[in-house]
Amino acid sequence: MRSGQVAPIFFGIFIALACGSNVDESKVGGTGATGNTNSGTAATGNILNTGNGSTTGNPGGGAGSVDPNSACAQSSADGQPTQVDLYFMVDITGSMNCPVPETTRCEMANGPPASGESRWTVVSAALKSFVADPQNQTLGVGLRFFPVGGNSPGGGNGGAACNANSYAMPNVEIGPLSTTAQPLTTAISAQMPNGTTPTVPSLTAAIDHATAWAKAHPTHRVAVVYATDGQPNGCGATNTVEQAAAVALRGALGTPAIPTYVLGVGPDLANLNSIAANGGTKTAFLVDTTQNAASQLSAALASIRSTTALDCSYTIPAPPTGQTLVEGKVNVSYTTGAGTVTPVLQDPPNTPCASGSGWQYSADKTTINLCGKACDDVKADKGGKIQVLFGCDTVVGNPPK
Repeated sequence: MRSGQVAPIFFGIFIALACGSNVDESKVGGTGATGNTNSGTAATGNILNTGNGSTTGNPGGGAGSVDPNSACAQSSADGQPTQVDLYFMVDITGSMNCPVPETTRCEMANGPPASGESRWTVVSAALKSFVADPQNQTLGVGLRFFPVGGNSPGGGNGGAACNANSYAMPNVEIGPLSTTAQPLTTAISAQMPNGTTPTVPSLTAAIDHATAWAKAHPTHRVAVVYATDGQPNGCGATNTVEQAAAVALRGALGTPAIPTYVLGVGPDLANLNSIAANGGTKTAFLVDTTQNAASQLSAALASIRSTTALDCSYTIPAPPTGQTLVEGKVNVSYTTGAGTVTPVLQDPPNTPCASGSGWQYSADKTTINLCGKACDDVKADKGGKIQVLFGCDTVVGNPPK
C-alpha cells in the first residue's frame, strides 16, 4: 500500500548579520532599550519582549517572542530536514516458513517452507516494495539478517548465532536507496529461513551498529527497524523480551539516541510492545498473519517511513560568510499552515526532550530538536514552518512541572 508523500518541513532562517562593532545586537524591551541595558524610553535596533524586561529566560511567566524584523540586518536560507537512515535487522528464522494466512498455530524452527504464501514470502515482498518505492528514495537504508549458522533447532547456550559479534557487520551497509536498492533486493532474495531466534544478540548488534553510524554521520537521524516473527528462543536465560527491552532502552537514552521500531509478524506478539516502548517508539507494529498480512506490512512500513521523515530534528544551515552562530542568541517560532505565528521557547538546561515542550540543541549544536508539544504540533501540521531567529537573546521557558 502506498501512502501519500510526506511533505518536508523547512526552516526559514533569519540570520542577524554583524553590522559593525558600534551596533549592539542584543537590545531588549521592557519599556524600551538601547545598548546592553534594560532602561530607556525608546527602543531601537533589536527588540526582545520577554514580558518583564529581562534579557533571557521567562521568570515572569510571559510567553516571550522575538520579532523577525528586529534584527539589525537579515538574510534568509532554507535549512535542511535531517537525513533519516533506517537500519533493518530482519528475522529469517525457521518459523518464517510458516504459512500465511495461518489457520493453525505454527512454531516450526526448521523445515520446508509452506507450499504457498509464507511469512517470509510476505515479509520479503514488502521489504522489496519498500526499497523500490520512489517515495523512499531520500532515505538511507541498511540491512542485516539473523540468525547466522550454528543455532541448533532446539536452541542452545552458545554458538555463533548467540554472539552479538556475529551480527556486527551488515549484509548491506546503510546508504541512500538510490545506490543501495539493488544490493538490498539481491540480499533479500538470497535468504532461506532456518534456526531459532537470538533476539537479544541481534538487537544489541543492530543498536551498536546504528550508534556507530550515527556518530560517524552526526547530522543524520538513525533508527533501528527490528522485524521478527517470534519471541526470543534459544541462547540461554538472558535471551528474553525483558533483556531485549533493556537493550532498546540503552539505545533510546544513548548519545546519539537510537530509537527502535519493532515490526512483529505472527500471532501472540503483544509483549514485543515493551521493546518498542523502551526504544522510544511507543508500540510495535504487529501484523496478524490470520488476516491480510501483505497489506498490513505495507501499511506498517509506510507508517515507519512517515514517522521518521516527519521527525522533529532540523539541521541548522551555516550562517552567511563571515558570521558565526552564537548559542545564546537563537530563538524559534512556529508558523502554522494557516499563518499563525507562535513562539517556541527553549527548554531549560538538562530537561529531557521527552519531558520538554519547546526546543533544544543537539549535543553537537548542529541540529535543533523540537520536544513534547512543539514536536506534536509540527508533526500534525504538514503545512507548518519552523523559523529560527538569530541575533536576539534566547528566551527560555519554565521547567517542566
